[in-house]
Amino acid sequence: MQVVELHEAVKVRADFQGGRIRPLMFRRGERVYPIRRVNTSWEDREGKHMNYFFAVSIGSGDVYQLSLRTGDMIWYLESIMME
Repeated sequence: MQVVELHEAVKVRADFQGGRIRPLMFRRGERVYPIRRVNTSWEDREGKHMNYFFAVSIGSGDVYQLSLRTGDMIWYLESIMME
């Protein structure tokens, strides 16, 4: 398994319901990646701002780590774990 660290801004479509966040798909460049499964999620505080992290799987089986940083309200693609 190969892990690529990125930390690049991406566009994410997500549901925000009942105090929960669920990413549905994200766009990297011109390519759209539908999310098949949210494997796990966690929160971390950076000063007074919360950051939300998600490990998600796409159709190929690759796992992408996304984060929503509430200090700037930008989604980031943190890393990719490729099979």
